[in-house]
Amino acid sequence: MGLIKIVLKALLKGRFYKLQLHTKTLSLASKRSDLPLYTRLFAAFVVLYILSPIDLIPGFVPVLGIIDDIILIPLGLIFVMKMIPKHIMNECRCEAQQMLECKNKAKVTAEA
Repeated sequence: MGLIKIVLKALLKGRFYKLQLHTKTLSLASKRSDLPLYTRLFAAFVVLYILSPIDLIPGFVPVLGIIDDIILIPLGLIFVMKMIPKHIMNECRCEAQQMLECKNKAKVTAEA
């Protein structure tokens, strides 16, 4: 049972890091002035929806509350990433990775 718990924790940690990376990337991209206004607004909306505790369908509705998040968040991420040019996404992703790595290093040194 302990091995399964370790594997699940590692999988969830990896997926959470990817979500953090995508969210941070879109947050940085939404602040760029070289993107059209509608792209920046949509990117900001997706980031706010991911971070917001308010859902379109509340989580206590048995199945729909979870499906809402499982479908809308990835679709929003995919759609907005297609709207942003590749070179801008790559720049923002590199910057987001650096910011997350600095944050993780600071967290590790604070724990030690």
